[in-house]
Amino acid sequence: MAGGVWQSWRSLFTALPVGSPVAPAAAPLPDGPVEAQPYVVFDLETTGLRPSLSDAIVQIGAVRLEGGVEAGSFATLVHPGRRIPPVSIRYHGVTDAMVVDAPKPAEALAAFRDFAAGAVLVAHNAAFDLTALAGAAERQGAPRLPNPAMCSMMLARWLDPREPDVSLDGLCGRAGLVIEHRHHALGDARATAALWMSLLSRASARGVVSLPDLALRSRMAARIAEVAQNF
Repeated sequence: MAGGVWQSWRSLFTALPVGSPVAPAAAPLPDGPVEAQPYVVFDLETTGLRPSLSDAIVQIGAVRLEGGVEAGSFATLVHPGRRIPPVSIRYHGVTDAMVVDAPKPAEALAAFRDFAAGAVLVAHNAAFDLTALAGAAERQGAPRLPNPAMCSMMLARWLDPREPDVSLDGLCGRAGLVIEHRHHALGDARATAALWMSLLSRASARGVVSLPDLALRSRMAARIAEVAQNF
């Protein structure tokens, strides 16, 4: 990758708050055609919407894309170490009884780390999911995942800045993509994976040549960090 592009990409992090879930990862974004890169597209279900405070992960779902094709999947319930509020159960359907024998957070995070090794992480509204991963790692005294990360919602906003609806439902509906098992982590991850590849195709058509190029043009890191302050 051209040094100037990478240095410009890194410079986007200089104003991020200490402890930001999108602080620079150990691994840089890979160079080369965006649609050919390895991705782990993931989704989390949680006990609530403030993972930076006390809300915990109850489910992880992910698919690994190699050359744009699903090469594997990952799904686990997670014992959050606390009761799951009824309002959250109504949203994702994960109950206290379902997680009684589920892996503890440290075990689940370690397994997900292994599955995601060497790939770029992708999530829809990644600010939330990255904050939840970072909070879980901090509470377990574990290192954060070293993977670089990107956000399908931020990419959609960059491609269509005047489109008000960048929800997963709205974007998939307009792209003709069916979401199976909505609000289940693996189902949402699969839908996001299909959406991500569709969005990357559109970005390539605009002349995007690499992920560092895309991140620089869309100001991906700064925008994720800004939204992460809400969680």
